[in-house]
Amino acid sequence: MKEVLSTFQEEATKRVLKGVMGITSFEPVYSTLLPIQKKKLEKICGNQLDTLKKKGYFITIAYAYPNYAIRSIDIKKRGSFDKEAWNIYADWYPRLNNALNDTVTRLAQVVDGIPLMATLTGEAEKVNHVEDYYSMVVSHRIPGLLSGIGWKGKNELVVNPRYGCAIRLASIITATPRESTCAEYTGCGTCSSCLEVCSFLSQKDILPNYREQCRIYMLSLGLEQFVCGKCIKACSESPGLLAARNQNSTKSTIYYTQ
Repeated sequence: MKEVLSTFQEEATKRVLKGVMGITSFEPVYSTLLPIQKKKLEKICGNQLDTLKKKGYFITIAYAYPNYAIRSIDIKKRGSFDKEAWNIYADWYPRLNNALNDTVTRLAQVVDGIPLMATLTGEAEKVNHVEDYYSMVVSHRIPGLLSGIGWKGKNELVVNPRYGCAIRLASIITATPRESTCAEYTGCGTCSSCLEVCSFLSQKDILPNYREQCRIYMLSLGLEQFVCGKCIKACSESPGLLAARNQNSTKSTIYYTQ
């Protein structure tokens, strides 16, 4: 485990990024995935699947967006949003993806595992409906939640007590024996900042598929990447996150980079 942590620290340091790592058993992740994502995972694991179900693990890592990138989201300029500023955040999307992909590739070599890359840059724009995207990926959110990296926020993202939901995730699957991490969180509590800035999230319980509305909205923004981030910024700036950080600071075994 020391080699895994030191490698993660080294990768984060050379990129001047802050990160967090969690570990959870393979089987609970597999059981929680959507059926279509299970099939994707089964294809990735191949003949290792049965072994991984019995003694496999997910090592999930996250890199945090820099604060200035989050602050650039949805800035107003002469009555409309400042597209140039918002693209600062958009530009960090592939940068974090590339950093995550390089890191999990290296970590997979350390643990003789299978790297699961971050969400593919440029692919989400090609689908005709958000549900078409589900078969293309294996959710990193599930191992992120089960390993204790964070709790499920009201915007459905993984919320880490230190970085909020301003993180991106990638994973490694390994059969090398590991000890799972964990954390006890009280969650978002009464904070609803993310819902207040997004009409789709605030109506997610009554919309047929709010994620499709989000997809259409992100396309309409015309940014350099297929992103929005308004709910992420709201979470990062909310008094609720500070309160949650104080309440959720104990009983955690996840690993942070320095």
